[in-house]
Amino acid sequence: MRSEAEEARPGGVRAALDLAALVRDCVAADVVRQVLHLRLAGLGPGAAPRHQRLLREALEPVMAAARTRVFELPNGDVVAVAPPPALALDHARQALLGTLDAGAAAAVQAFRLPDCAAHLLAVTAESLGLAEIPPPPPAGIAGPPIGSYDLAMAERALAQADLGAMTTAQAVCRLDPEGEPAEAQWEDRRIAWGSLAEAVLPGIDIGASSALQRRLARLAETRLLADIGRPAAQLDWRPVGLPVVPATLATPTFQRFDAGLPAGRRREITLGFRPADILADPAGFAQARDSARMLGYRLALDDAAVAVAAVLRPDRLGLDLLRLRWSADLPLAGAALQPWLAQPDAVVLVGVDRPAAIAWGWEAGISLFQGPLVERRRSH
Repeated sequence: MRSEAEEARPGGVRAALDLAALVRDCVAADVVRQVLHLRLAGLGPGAAPRHQRLLREALEPVMAAARTRVFELPNGDVVAVAPPPALALDHARQALLGTLDAGAAAAVQAFRLPDCAAHLLAVTAESLGLAEIPPPPPAGIAGPPIGSYDLAMAERALAQADLGAMTTAQAVCRLDPEGEPAEAQWEDRRIAWGSLAEAVLPGIDIGASSALQRRLARLAETRLLADIGRPAAQLDWRPVGLPVVPATLATPTFQRFDAGLPAGRRREITLGFRPADILADPAGFAQARDSARMLGYRLALDDAAVAVAAVLRPDRLGLDLLRLRWSADLPLAGAALQPWLAQPDAVVLVGVDRPAAIAWGWEAGISLFQGPLVERRRSH
């Protein structure tokens, strides 16, 4: 039997999902919580054993404190959350700062919800292999790191900017182990965030605010939809895939796009939902997914690391396809993907930049690939 303390301290992917749910609840209810984040993942493997021991000693009073929740994330980070005044968290922080050397002390971070909700969701996403995390904003300051006027100007610039300069396109290809030529199945189109930022918000790190990125993504995505829905694009049609924020599917632009499609065309369009967006708003995702499925679109879990794909299973998500991001450690964790790999053509291996990725994919039963190496093979 697990103790109450152990039950209050979930680990791994479950901890990341539980922490994301807690952050969303705090934002929705405007509830204040104090947070202690210990970035053990950034200390390096040589420092880990000693700091892990110090961490355990510092966390003992935290675990004994009432109404405190501790989350051990998949990358080794630990996050403790408690209602104010959260004296146990403050005592643990002071104890660690007094014990750790100067370099390691930077890994001890304290902030507050809901002010730093976007940062903590980014911490959760990073622990699942989704993204680099931005530094936390100062306590008491929430929202995007720009003013409303700047945001309005950015949206106006985005509405008028050259869309082609801010998007990328790669073919998703079927590769035959017997050496047949690469066979393009559809074209994957997505926002090039660096180019977009340079065009509409020069000098601003859009990725530092997930809320800002989702807001601009909705506008960019509606422009992409309008572009592929043009009559000229229908005459020269090829199947297409693009990621979407769930809220995009409720916009008038999407409804006009959908209404203008020829019969049978929807099944040739793959809409991808990013794991971070699913975690940020599960209810909004479910509504968008059900609406898109009823209309007949093909749906994908977009650009997922193996740790995320292992927990966001196909039977739970209700999606058709996994866009699995290639990484060098993927072969060591492939067994966790069995629910996806058991379905023919349910996985696209993306980010393929070396022959080892294709070799592993073939061994795992994957035949659909995307990435720089695939593009080079098509050009020969």
